[in-house]
Amino acid sequence: MARPLVLIVGEGGRATNRLGAHLSRRGLQPRPVRDCGEALVTLHRLGERPGAGGVSAVVLDVPTAGVGVAAFREMLQAEQPNVAVLELPPEHAGPEDVGLLVAALEDEIRRAERRGRGAASDDVEPASADEDHEGPVHGVKFEDLESLSPRMHALFELLPRVARSESPVLIVGETGTGKELVAAAIHRQSKRRDREFFTVNCGALTETLLESELFGHERGAFTGAVKTKKGYFELASGGTLFLDELGTISQAMQVKLLRVLETMEVRRVGGSGTLSVDVRVVAATNEDLDAAVSRGEFREDLYYRLNVVQVRLPALRERPEDIPLLAEVFRDRFAATMGRRDVEGFSPAALRRLQAHRWPGNVRELQNVVQRATLFASGTRIEDSDLPERIRRSEGPAGPLPSFDVDAPLQEVLDGLRERVEREYLKRLLRRYKGLVGRVATHAGLNRRTLYNKMRAHGLDRREFR
Repeated sequence: MARPLVLIVGEGGRATNRLGAHLSRRGLQPRPVRDCGEALVTLHRLGERPGAGGVSAVVLDVPTAGVGVAAFREMLQAEQPNVAVLELPPEHAGPEDVGLLVAALEDEIRRAERRGRGAASDDVEPASADEDHEGPVHGVKFEDLESLSPRMHALFELLPRVARSESPVLIVGETGTGKELVAAAIHRQSKRRDREFFTVNCGALTETLLESELFGHERGAFTGAVKTKKGYFELASGGTLFLDELGTISQAMQVKLLRVLETMEVRRVGGSGTLSVDVRVVAATNEDLDAAVSRGEFREDLYYRLNVVQVRLPALRERPEDIPLLAEVFRDRFAATMGRRDVEGFSPAALRRLQAHRWPGNVRELQNVVQRATLFASGTRIEDSDLPERIRRSEGPAGPLPSFDVDAPLQEVLDGLRERVEREYLKRLLRRYKGLVGRVATHAGLNRRTLYNKMRAHGLDRREFR
């Protein structure tokens, strides 16, 4: 059987070469093409059947893929929906970023192949009554994490391999994305799972206090040191130490931390001897440490010591399919703990409002909003009016205007845009509810017959989204 073919569009330099090597090792067939125009020619020549000599996936190096990237994406989505489309990491991306991309590619290719095997006809048949009562939609779970996002699924595949190593890990992501949850998951998946896991928030402590917390102190080392205290490096020996907000530590503390990481020996504040420790360090930051290194604010040697394996967490706005899922998870949790078991769900208007918000505080902000709404809900479900005013004012992320022909009459342009938006809207809902047509109809405010007619018009089969 032919190896799945992956087009790499653009001239991404080292990142492109690294991706090609990864794909070859994983049994995939990389084929670089210069730009979107050459990619179109290749796609039309080879056809669109994954695993049968056609193209299974396309990876875009957006800065070098030439003009027309947006139109190229639209064409693929409309004409060849079984071809997965992903973006190449930036030129400075490390091997772990490319590894995540490869894992995501494999996941998308497998899904496309399953859809191809499962599609027996083009007819859309009404779902049975039982299918619309299968219970809540669940995502893929990994430890305390759950997601419907392919990017998170790729991360879930990577984390067990990360956990099995003893290398330091740097978790990068915006505030509130769940970095501590990922660090704890790495610990529980590692051979150190039966030993201690400690968290230190470096940004919440002064330099003097942070040094004492990390390395300990001897009695009388400073005013108030009335007894000897072990630091977290000692306490976590044999286990894992999670250093959150790493980018906030001073230059002097960076030197001391680097020395401990290099020697695995600590000296308590006020002490003269050293103590050997065995600690796996997982660090996290919401800052751009590459830029901090360039500015001389963060030591390059410490950065590379900690950045052996880097895990990037996407912001919540980058995985909008997870917003309803996580909102329901939090609602269920808070309904149980706050005595509001009568609150059984969200209204469609409330869910739309949640998805329109940009979530600068990410998952943590969503959790807080749902907690408040569950507590103050006036009925058996959370309504739009139960949400904070700042959420109700959200208008959603601004996106690029779809392309259109300015030479065409206005009504023709509007009809074309309406058709494209409607198809994409239904696809997203079918994907979110895994092909459960009754739920899609309820969310969209349509009756089932109208929804089926629209699905037929757009060539959408609910079985492709299961």
